[in-house]
Amino acid sequence: MDVRHLSDNETAEYAERLKDGKVLLSTRNGIFQARLYAGNRRYIYKSLKTRDLEVARERAVRAYYELEFRKEQNLPTQQKRFSDVINEYVRVREAQHLRGDYVRGKNAKGQQTSPFMLRQIQRVSKFWHEYCGAKTVEKITDAVLKDYVEWRRDYYARMPKDKIPRNAKLNPADKTLEWETTFALTLLKFAHERGYRGNAPLPKFRYKAQLNRTRPPFTAEEYRRLYVGMRRWIRDTDNERWRYTRELLRDYVLLLANSGLRVGEANGLRLGDLVKFKDENDRELYGFNVDGKTGKRFVVIRSNANRYVDRTLERNARWQAEWQRAAEERGEKPNDYLFKMAEGTPIITLIDQFNVLLEREGLTHSADGEKYSLYSLRHFYAVHMLRKGRVNVFDISRNMGTSVQIIESYYGKHATSRVLATRLGS
Repeated sequence: MDVRHLSDNETAEYAERLKDGKVLLSTRNGIFQARLYAGNRRYIYKSLKTRDLEVARERAVRAYYELEFRKEQNLPTQQKRFSDVINEYVRVREAQHLRGDYVRGKNAKGQQTSPFMLRQIQRVSKFWHEYCGAKTVEKITDAVLKDYVEWRRDYYARMPKDKIPRNAKLNPADKTLEWETTFALTLLKFAHERGYRGNAPLPKFRYKAQLNRTRPPFTAEEYRRLYVGMRRWIRDTDNERWRYTRELLRDYVLLLANSGLRVGEANGLRLGDLVKFKDENDRELYGFNVDGKTGKRFVVIRSNANRYVDRTLERNARWQAEWQRAAEERGEKPNDYLFKMAEGTPIITLIDQFNVLLEREGLTHSADGEKYSLYSLRHFYAVHMLRKGRVNVFDISRNMGTSVQIIESYYGKHATSRVLATRLGS
């Protein structure tokens, strides 16, 4: 054993070779370090976080055996934390989004990253960072994934009330938990493909929703009360900005109810996404090129909803000069979103204003006691189109960007070509 002893000076150099020279114990500013031989002329450096020589020797030897074990198991010689994997995966998806990639496939290179999907990934990542981000990736097992479900259900219950985000959902739905555990499996597969897990078997646990539950759709009578109530609400204010916001909400709500768009898709609509065309009956229709949760699609709105788009365009034209000035004051470039707040900024959410409207009209809950939300307008569209019977479930599923199975399961069993556009625009 080759030893150079510490002097009374804490920062004095010290060197000691252990395990036949494969471990070099030394100090830096009095703190012990270990240099571990990883093979192929490669070394791993590790702070032992102690000034005590005996403790340092014990930790250095333990690190040596851990390294040998990882080599035997074909694991990466340097451990990868789950948080590192999450960050790397998010960077890949952000790059795909910026490039506008759209290649169907199951591996990371073949995934599409729409604005909606990127927001979902970023939102859910924070939970996994907090829950097990410090664990090394090979230690994420089925048991860890299973325990996440209860941890996630209690997430906001553990948080002080003044720290809970305003629009946080305190009790995650079964479908939310299913999506979040599926996302974790995607992260682990990503890590496995890059060799971060070695021979460790991939976990398989994924929480499965017990009930096919969705937000309740408005009935036809409730929908009528809603749009009549919006007219009154607009008339009840002389404040220019309040009136703008209420008019915005009215056209936003009516467009959701007549297109089946998701809330996030509507928020992200830009002027360039809007297309005006004629169907085979020579009627003028509006459609949107949407890049949403399930990929790119063309959404046709019902012909009676044309005026909601026209009103929005006219209102935007009236406010354009003010938005230009406001953007310059903020040091920003004007944006081309279809729906904007009164300041000219993109919509984050209109749920607060919508909830005020529902309270005002006494429409907060369905007859079964389920709370209405903006997503209830998408479900109203599906039910209404099925009840009309002019459009089949396959066409509705294409326009809404969801599966036939979801349509049938949630709403009952009852190529956007010119022929299809004719039916969808009815």
